[in-house]
Amino acid sequence: MNLAILYDEPQEARWFRRLDPRLRDVDKYPITGATRRFPAVAGVLEYDRPDIVLLADGEPVLVVEETVEVPSGHNVGQRFARLAAAAEQGVPVLYFGPYAAMKHGGETAGPRYVNLRLFYALEALEDATGTAITTINWPVDDRYELLRGRGHDDDVREYVTLLLDALEDWPDALSEAIVDSDLRERLRSERAEFIDSSIVNPDQYLEPPPSLDFWSRAQLAAAAGVATTSVPSGATHAVYKVGMRKMRSDPYTGMAMLYRYLYLSTGRADSLVLRFPHIDRQTWHDLAQRGRRKDIRLYRHTADAIWFSDGLLLQGDL
Repeated sequence: MNLAILYDEPQEARWFRRLDPRLRDVDKYPITGATRRFPAVAGVLEYDRPDIVLLADGEPVLVVEETVEVPSGHNVGQRFARLAAAAEQGVPVLYFGPYAAMKHGGETAGPRYVNLRLFYALEALEDATGTAITTINWPVDDRYELLRGRGHDDDVREYVTLLLDALEDWPDALSEAIVDSDLRERLRSERAEFIDSSIVNPDQYLEPPPSLDFWSRAQLAAAAGVATTSVPSGATHAVYKVGMRKMRSDPYTGMAMLYRYLYLSTGRADSLVLRFPHIDRQTWHDLAQRGRRKDIRLYRHTADAIWFSDGLLLQGDL
């Protein structure tokens, strides 16, 4: 079995190589341009570039996202699209980052805590795709400062060892091997304990955020000023208000995909409508003509309709 590592940043490849002796001499390649050498990786790179992709005989077998940032506030979905791409391709996903950590400077300085909608959306993504998605908490000290020395990534090492062992013994059942492992059970228990002990009022995350509302089809048609037949079918629609004044992707494309899994794949809504109150249809069409823009491509992929400042367009007309 020939292993290879694709990386977004060189230091991430160096870190990943040190996680298991079997990776120390593995060839590594930048993700940029990797599809020419490894065509099978195109699917996991369809939406965005993850930090690490592990290949076995040219096929992706693991996608890793490693971050020192707490996925809080509206940035919770900034990395979600790259995780979704891997899961949709059946490639196990590892998300390694702090559940809580100190933010320095600014009006929001202090400990920041993970937005639980990330966990709930990852669970929905796993249920929808049948792909193992594992989160590992980056440990912090009693002042919520990140630990960076020896041992801070012990759980990641154990996970990678588990995956490499499974790759040798059950190459066609990687997700099953991960889900059935003692490590997976322990990590999920630790995550549940963190939520119980550290998150104030966790039930608030079971409801949509202020930027998203559930609308009936009639309500949506009336508000958009169109006939009922001109809005997506279905009884309930998740309407996500995107406040950008100029077309861009982060964090909105990731949030749109997160909401699609969180609310549509779980049956709480029948469609996702993106509301762009500061973007008109002509601006959209002009930008859509300028090559393969990531933002345009992902908005088209996630939305059943987009409600612009001057009208609503169904997916087929975007």
